[in-house]
Formats: sequence, C-alpha cells, structure tokens
Amino acid sequence: MKFKKTLLSSIAASLLAMSASAAMAAEVKEGTVINAANIDQLSEDTFEGHKIKDLLTEKIEWRIRTSGLELPLVHSQKVEMDAKWIARSQANVGKAKINPDTRQVEGWTGGAPFPNVDDKDPAAAEKIIWNWYYGNPRGDVMNVPNVAYVMIDGDSGIERIQNWKFIRYTMNGRLTGDSASDGDGTELSRTLFFATAPRDIKGLGTFSIRHDSDKMEDIWAYIRAVRRTRRLSGGAWMDPIGGTDQLSDDIEIFNANPSWYKGYKLIGKRHILASAHGKHSAWKKGADDQKAEFPTLDLDNAPYWNFSKDNYEPREVYVIEATTPDEHPYSKKILYVDTQYPRIHIGEAYDKKGEFWKMFQFHSYPGTGEDGFRDVRTTSGVTIDFKRNHATVFFPDTDTWSTNTAGMDADDVSLSSLRKGAR
Repeated sequence: MKFKKTLLSSIAASLLAMSASAAMAAEVKEGTVINAANIDQLSEDTFEGHKIKDLLTEKIEWRIRTSGLELPLVHSQKVEMDAKWIARSQANVGKAKINPDTRQVEGWTGGAPFPNVDDKDPAAAEKIIWNWYYGNPRGDVMNVPNVAYVMIDGDSGIERIQNWKFIRYTMNGRLTGDSASDGDGTELSRTLFFATAPRDIKGLGTFSIRHDSDKMEDIWAYIRAVRRTRRLSGGAWMDPIGGTDQLSDDIEIFNANPSWYKGYKLIGKRHILASAHGKHSAWKKGADDQKAEFPTLDLDNAPYWNFSKDNYEPREVYVIEATTPDEHPYSKKILYVDTQYPRIHIGEAYDKKGEFWKMFQFHSYPGTGEDGFRDVRTTSGVTIDFKRNHATVFFPDTDTWSTNTAGMDADDVSLSSLRKGAR
C-alpha cells in the first residue's frame, strides 16, 4: 500500500511538473529576436507551433551561443512559383527518371524533374538534389551586373570589398521562347563571372560551359598578367575561387552536377529558421559608411559576418547528406533544402577527418523578371571558414538584378565576352 501511494504521488508530481512546464511555454510574437541572452528562456516556447529549440540547427544554435548571431522572427509566407515552371515540372511526372548506369536524368525538359518526391523512395535524396540542379527557379537568364564580395576577418572586421559581375544563361530546359533548347541540346548553361573593381583585380574571372551530361565543365580563366585566357582543368569545379573562402562548388551552396558526388542520404525532414523573404537591397551601393552599405550585417560586434538584422521564418526542409568524391577538399556536405521549392538555405562542410569546417547561409526573396517570370533571388550569402576565422559575404545589387533580360542571347555569355569584360 505504501508503495502504491508513493507511486501515485510520483506520477501526480510528474503531471503537475508537465502542466507547469506547458503553462510556462508560450507562443512568441513576430519580431522577437533570438539571441544568446534569451535562447534558454525561449527554448521551450513556440513560433508558429514549433518549439524554438527545434527550429535551430545544431550549428546555428552554437553560433547564437558563442558568436553573437541573432535571429529576428517573421511569419512564414508561401513562395509563389511561376505558372510556366509549375506546368513544365508537372509535365515531367512519369517521364523523368534517373538512369542507374549513368546516374543522369532522362526525360527532363524543364522545371523540376521530380515534383512529387516520396520520402520513402530510396532515391529521394538524389531526386531532391536533381530538382535543385535542374529546377532552380532563377529564370532563363540570371543577369546580376553588380555583386559585392566582402572579405571579413573574424577578429578585425571587413578587410576588402570587391565588385563582380555574374551572368548565367540557360541553354537547355528553357521556359521562355519557342524552344526548350538554345543550341544543339548538349549544353545546360553558360556562366560569366568576372571582377569589375578594384583596379588590381579588374578583369579577373571565368567563363564556363556546363554540359547536360556527366561531362566536366569547360572553364576558361582570364589571366591579367599576360592579357590572355587559358583553359582550366576539368576538376576546377572543386577549386577555390581566388581570394575568397568559397570553392566553385560552394556557389549557392551546391554547384555541381549531382552525379559528380558519390551519393546522397535523406536524413529526414524538419523545420528550421531561414530567410526565404529576406530584406531587399541588403547592399546599399554608394552609402556613406559600411554599416549603411550593408544594413543586414552586424558590423558592431565580432565576428562581423552575422546576418543578425534580416528576416528569419520557419521553413520545412529536407536534410540531406551529400558525400563528395575522394579528390574533393570536403568529405561531405549537409544541405537544408526547402520542401516547397528548390532552394538550399543552409549548408555545412566537413573536412576529411569528418570535422566541421565551413558553413554556408544564403538568404533569398521572390522576384519578378522583365517578362513577368516569378523567380527566386539571393539577397545575401556567406561562406564562413571557422578554421581560418574568416568569411566571404556575398551581396547582389538587387536594384540592378535582371531576370530574362530582353535582347540577351547566348553570344552575350561567351569567351569573347570574358575577354571584352576584362579590358
């Protein structure tokens, strides 16, 4: 009898504790800023029904606690996709498939090749990555004439600011015009990326052709010292971008043909805090001082690369482990891919020992092209090298960004265009 009374008392005490905990937990308001001072207090509270502690990845929580990252909360919004993109994606159902021998997608004509991914499909992770690779809703022409690359030392702050120009022209899987292909169908895209300032790096850059196959990219670089272009090796997609913390493979977090990686594992689905409706004009070009020029950065506090003044909303994501080829500098990447549309919000890179090395954080917002196409644009991004205590922050000038630019064709994105831009 005494044992029963003790057991009942213990159960009653546990229920009271649970009730008290539930009563203490609350739904936090939009505008709340999660930071090191309140993270423990807010941990069990919810936002849009999700516990705060469950919305934070392990590395994001670590950054909040140890390096001053702050996350201002905003309510989530649906990202409206373009009708052409939706129609072309749905047309792939039952037609697009991954060839097990070549590991290439067959039957794709545009949009996302696998719009209805089944989580239980053994190839789910690989299909999600192919959706990103083929279905990234950037439009047929991604024309970003002004990009700021900001090099930041975690102890001293901004070291240098560079200006670059970026153009990506889709050759295959086009959603505009009379044909889905521009050319013979062997090229997937062409990319032009070169520096415009300061003077000592002006003209430095690359022109690349991405093939619609497992063939390595054709890449040419302009060498200022000899005023010539030279072709790079096929493995250049894994090489560092000079003077930055990025590899070419780190552009938009994952920038490789999916078959170049060894494989993919779907770890699961969860909600995280990400910036899918980031503040526009995160780069105020021509502002009087650096704080005004980069208003979403916390330049008052080390390590100076935190996007502590942007918008963070709950997003459901797939968590995918991507295993690199042996010659890659990383052993793996962990990717947080939006489940609603092809967008990678956060990435983590691990070294050959399996130790955490770099973090990628890209913010975006829905935009509209010159022809009315609904696209998704990056408003800011950062690659943080925690071993070097250094970061490369990326800010496009959203005021001059153009999608599906009128009058632009494939000849405007070519080797001759790289030479011309370098002068």
